Amino acid sequence: MKALGVTHSACETCRAIVPAKVSERGGDVFFEKFCPEHGTSRSKVRADVDDYLRTLRCVKPAWVPQEFSGSSKAPCPSGCGYCSRHEQHLCMPIVEVTSRCDLACPVCLVDAGHPWDLARGDLARMLDRLIAAERQIDVLNFSGGEPLVHPDLLGLVDEALRRPEIVRVSISTNGLALLARPELLDQLRQRNVVISLQFDGFRDEIYEALRGRPLLGEKLAVLDLLRRSGISTSLTMTVAAGVNDDQFPAVLDYFFSRPNLVSLMIQPLAFAGRGQELRGRMPRLTIPEIIQKIGAAGRSEVRAEDFQPLPCSHPLCFSLAFYLALDGGGLVSLNQLVQSPRWIDTLANRTIFGLDQEEHERMKDMIYDIWSSQSGSSGCSPLCPCMTDRVMKTLRGMLDQMAGARFEARQAFSITERRIKSIFLHAFQDAETFDLARVRRCCNGYPQPDGTLVPACVHNVRGRSAVRSRG
Repeated sequence: MKALGVTHSACETCRAIVPAKVSERGGDVFFEKFCPEHGTSRSKVRADVDDYLRTLRCVKPAWVPQEFSGSSKAPCPSGCGYCSRHEQHLCMPIVEVTSRCDLACPVCLVDAGHPWDLARGDLARMLDRLIAAERQIDVLNFSGGEPLVHPDLLGLVDEALRRPEIVRVSISTNGLALLARPELLDQLRQRNVVISLQFDGFRDEIYEALRGRPLLGEKLAVLDLLRRSGISTSLTMTVAAGVNDDQFPAVLDYFFSRPNLVSLMIQPLAFAGRGQELRGRMPRLTIPEIIQKIGAAGRSEVRAEDFQPLPCSHPLCFSLAFYLALDGGGLVSLNQLVQSPRWIDTLANRTIFGLDQEEHERMKDMIYDIWSSQSGSSGCSPLCPCMTDRVMKTLRGMLDQMAGARFEARQAFSITERRIKSIFLHAFQDAETFDLARVRRCCNGYPQPDGTLVPACVHNVRGRSAVRSRG
């Protein structure tokens, strides 16, 4: 055993905040914890200690919000709101609009299914506080439960979109309600909503294990509806060892072949919410292991080295890769066109490129530099020569679009989302992996009706009912 550091984690029995020693065993990273009431415990938190240490060097300076709603007098994380000790602003608010659901997924982080719906007035107050703290919200995510069963979902979407500071609304959904109410999809497309669809693979046994019943036929029908409507869609894949971690070749092929699929979010199974019942029955998968599986999936344009930690969150929380979709077909990793520090700086403190004026100009400069370097390469390019012309044509088209209009955040989003496909890996924490250092840099938070913000993994690990009741 080799000691790597110390942090604070959560007792796996009572969820109290307890000291934890970070150690290396057999090449992997573990927490060694001590709870005064429940004694010692050990849990694996990440594979590959070398990757762990390398990833920790990727921290970027924080972007401090304009207002804090929490109390720094309370012990962390009890004063979350965020308080002034929080080390990052909010990149994507996750608004739980309902706790009702039409499924009972064994992997559900929130143990959804209870009768509760967010009122439009409560949402309005949340949004006012968010905008006061953040000035602009790039993506506002509606989650649940199942958001599509909310009786006034369109009213909630309209409440958000009437604020110009909110660039885009996304909805995290299992999609089943769209089969019964296809007209809802047209109404969401008219509002330019992004659909973030749960999609775990191409076998019914996967859905039986993760979602409680066979769903493949219904999922493919929903995907066909989304394709025909042209609505921008993100796939969200929960990955469990021995269940669907062999699905990356098929999922990547599907993702890259559909123009309306703009991003792929891969989430290793976290043993929180209803998912804690699976603890001990399935091995833990972590981000380095998933990156290696993606790199070995058989697509020449997708490599393990394409992935970098997201610069706004804690580096252990997210990893991501971007791919330029070329005119005429084909993909090129952004890492092949520009050194990663350049595009990471362009993305710092956001999850999406160029959605304020300054960052938009930096993105234009980066695209112009790539285009210039390709056009001046005299046939010597890091790319296959047959790809160079298509790269140049695609980049020139993006530059022409950007140059032809006054900057406006919603338009900038529309220009880039179909041109640059993204793969995100997001490791939600559970009681075993909970790390206060990560929490204090969380950029995904749950707004509450009382105006406070709760970091996503505090909400998942430390409980929802107590937080919601105070609103």
